[in-house]
Amino acid sequence: MAKAAQVEIPPASEVVQAPPVPKAGRHKLILIGAAVVILLGAAAGAAWHFAQSDEAEPPVAKGKSAVKGKDKEKEAEKARKSSVFMTLDTFIVNLQEEGGEHFLQTSIVFEVADEKTADLIKAQMPVIRSKMLLLLSSKRPSEIKTPEGKEKLAAEIVTEARKNVNVKSPELALVNVLFNAFVIQ
Repeated sequence: MAKAAQVEIPPASEVVQAPPVPKAGRHKLILIGAAVVILLGAAAGAAWHFAQSDEAEPPVAKGKSAVKGKDKEKEAEKARKSSVFMTLDTFIVNLQEEGGEHFLQTSIVFEVADEKTADLIKAQMPVIRSKMLLLLSSKRPSEIKTPEGKEKLAAEIVTEARKNVNVKSPELALVNVLFNAFVIQ
C-alpha cells in the first residue's frame, strides 16, 4: 500500500487571521441596499402612476379643436400600427449640373395605411413613378446631399404621390417616404 502524504500544519501562533469586519461597515451596507431598493420602488411606482394618468386623462376643455386634434392623432397612430410598406423599383436619374455631371441612385419605400391604399397606389404607379423621376431629376446635388435636403425631398415626394392617390384622406393613405439607398455620384 502507498503511504499517504503528510501535511504539516503550522502551529496556531504562526497562523495569521484577517481582522474582523467592523459591525458599523455591515450596517452601512445594509442601509445603502435598503435605500436603493426603496428608491427603485418609488421610481417604478411614479412611472406607473404617470403612465396610467396619461392614458386615462380626458381632453382638455378648449373647445372642439382639442378633441379634433386628439382624434387626428389617434387616427394617425392607428394608421402607423397597421402600416404596409411598398418597395419601389430603384431610381437612377441625372441630376442638374453643378460642376459636372452627377447621378442619383435611390431606392424608395412608401409607408401606406393599409393594403387597400397599397392597391390604389399600385394602380397609379406609372403616373407616380413618372412624377417622381421628374422631381428627382430637377434637383442639384448640393440640395439633396444633407440630411435636411433628403427630408425635404421625402416631403416633396409625399406631396407628389398624394396628388395621384384617390382616397378621402390622402394624408393618412400615404404615411411616409423612406429611403433604403441614396447614392450621389
